[in-house]
Amino acid sequence: MTLLIQARENDKNAMESIIVKFNPKLQKSLYQTTQQDRNDLKQEIHLKIIEAVYKYDLETVPGLWEFIHTKEDEDMLLQPN
Repeated sequence: MTLLIQARENDKNAMESIIVKFNPKLQKSLYQTTQQDRNDLKQEIHLKIIEAVYKYDLETVPGLWEFIHTKEDEDMLLQPN
C-alpha cells in the first residue's frame, strides 16, 4: 500500500518498483508472443499498470479482519448442506 500511495503522489521510484514487481510474470507471458510484438506489448502493459495505480480505489481495500470474515462467509456458502 505504501508504494501505491507514493506512486500516486508522483514518486517515480515507487512507480518503477511497482512495475518491477510485475516483471517476472510479464516476461513469462511475453514469451508466448512473437519477438516483434514483445517490446510494444511490454510498453502497453507498463502503461496499463500506471493507469491502474491511479484508478485503484484505496477506500475499497478491506482490512485484515474484514478480509478474513469475507473469506469465512464465502467458505460457508460453498460447503454442502
